[in-house]
Amino acid sequence: MEKHHIEGTEFFSKKEAKAKFRQHIFDFWGNKCAYCRESLGRSGTLDHVRPKSKGGVTRRSNLVACCYGCNMSKGSLPDWQEWFRMQDFWEPHLEDAIKLWLSQ
Repeated sequence: MEKHHIEGTEFFSKKEAKAKFRQHIFDFWGNKCAYCRESLGRSGTLDHVRPKSKGGVTRRSNLVACCYGCNMSKGSLPDWQEWFRMQDFWEPHLEDAIKLWLSQ
């Protein structure tokens, strides 16, 4: 009978896991806001693309790196694309990148 084992498993506290989760998203977006592409610096947030108040969940597929200004401006608007397209910094390739990220 073959025995099974797991190698290389790391265990993290909830706090460490949350920090790694956030950092993964920030790293993917190059530590820049997914919307305006400004550097996040110390004010980086995660935006729930579909707001929690509108049924959005805290999953990678509903979160993007976001600067404080964009997060506050977008707020709990249910249609991120409508908000995004009204911004001076909107560009089709940025919208496409966000859509691709959300679909994975």
